Amino acid sequence: MATATAPRTPDAGPQGTDWTVTHAVLRFLRAELGCDRLFTVPGEAFLPLLGRAGEAGLELVTVRHEAGAGFAALADARLTGRPGVLAVNRSPGAANAAIALDAAQADPTALLLVVGGAERGADPRTGFQATDIAAFLGGLAPVVTVTGAAGLPAALERCRRALRAAVPGPVVLVVPEDVWEEPAGPAPAADPEPCTASERRRNGQRTAAAVREALLAAERPVLLAGRLLRGPGGPAERPGALLARLGEGAGLPVLLGNKQQDLLDNAAPCYGGHLHLGTPRATRERLAGADLLVVLGDRADTVHLAGPPPPGLRVLTVHPEPAGPGEPLAADPVAVLAELAGQDWPEAPAARREWLRGWRALETALAQAAPQPRPDGVDFAAVAAALGRRLPPDAIVTLDAGNFSSWIHRHVPLGAGQRQLALAGGSMGFGVPAAVAAALRHPDRTVVAVVGDGGLLMTGNELATGCAAGRAPVVVVADNGSYGTIRGHQDRAFPGRDCGTDLVNPDLVGWARSFGLAAERVEEPHQVEPALRRALAARRGYLLHVRTSLQAVHANFDLPRRA
Repeated sequence: MATATAPRTPDAGPQGTDWTVTHAVLRFLRAELGCDRLFTVPGEAFLPLLGRAGEAGLELVTVRHEAGAGFAALADARLTGRPGVLAVNRSPGAANAAIALDAAQADPTALLLVVGGAERGADPRTGFQATDIAAFLGGLAPVVTVTGAAGLPAALERCRRALRAAVPGPVVLVVPEDVWEEPAGPAPAADPEPCTASERRRNGQRTAAAVREALLAAERPVLLAGRLLRGPGGPAERPGALLARLGEGAGLPVLLGNKQQDLLDNAAPCYGGHLHLGTPRATRERLAGADLLVVLGDRADTVHLAGPPPPGLRVLTVHPEPAGPGEPLAADPVAVLAELAGQDWPEAPAARREWLRGWRALETALAQAAPQPRPDGVDFAAVAAALGRRLPPDAIVTLDAGNFSSWIHRHVPLGAGQRQLALAGGSMGFGVPAAVAAALRHPDRTVVAVVGDGGLLMTGNELATGCAAGRAPVVVVADNGSYGTIRGHQDRAFPGRDCGTDLVNPDLVGWARSFGLAAERVEEPHQVEPALRRALAARRGYLLHVRTSLQAVHANFDLPRRA
């Protein structure tokens, strides 16, 4: 259940023998990182942290599995612009939480995993739950181990730098069980940042000048906007208005990076679509006709380009740590966007204006849903289209990984006030914990999780967390009785073979009701609209179990019919 402690201003705490490692860590979380929420599966190796969290103004959210805690913390970080924090117990808890580290690394997000470790000196071979955490998590994130109170200030400063870096990411802080209650000295002042704001601004101006020159020389340019444009301030600095101003002023189509569909109002005249694993072929074919691609706040990876850049396409990547094909421009993408959007642009030539109109027309055509009658279930295009018509203007949509998301990206346009939370790295299990975190963070907004039957039963147990807090999300389950994404690969690579993709699911309506959640089943297309209306009107959560077609496995293609 979610255990809420009323946030309060953190005390400076006793700066003497009563000031412990626990106090110092809590002050770091609250005062240095600005965090007010701690997701956890409680454990005995970090009980002092849990016992004093409320005194420091941190709300404890007790979840049912460490993977759920990690995904919820990731979602909370995306919504607040502050690092997400979770705390787990020894090596089993750390192992369960590792999936969130992988996701935060693949899709840069500031995430702090606090591990209550085994006591100092425990043998990793014979000690209880004493596996070397640095050894098995070190490839996913920096692992900072506090061996005693004397080393705590340096450890916390290392964590702070990783979480506040230009490209944020995950970090692991290991505090052995016998260290928490050690007396600790006052925290030293943070070291100054190596790069000043004026230096970043000057570098941004130089980079913007180079990008402007390339844009003015191009005939068919495209801008790809990525995650780092959200900036360190999170939602308060959403870049949609700047992107729209730049796109419309420069006659520039704006594409959105993988799982970043909410960066720009999808109704904007310059919006040209979203590059993800399910990007329609027509969009990729049109991109192949561009002569310049400016990647701003992301990297041109294999998902964005679906292979090497086509001949004749010049690629410029504006990123603090650029990588990938094309010309690297190391700079703060937020500063570059602000500089470009604030400039006056000459009227684009007629051919350039037609190039932009063609992108907008293509995206409008692709967004039109045309669900077909299916012999084995509901065409999920009908669900996506209904969701697109009925989502409130401030809705938050979370997506799990799976082919069903191709319909959401294609047929659910997002407005300026809506959010979409999804993982570029493709981890299954994100949808429900992320939606629970969103519902707890924004109890006044409609939160909808769209998940497949595979991902639902990985972390759907976190509905217990939301229901216990009295604020569960709406969950729309696309149930085709299969790991559908892998089924598509299976039918191409090993036609007629069984690769273990079939699923036998429980009664999901009964399962949802066992949590105290209202639920219903949708088995026919005509049931979609009224069922969705009831679900969105619910204030304490709802589950729609949609029996979807396996034949219609993806928005872009069907599975071949089997004999």
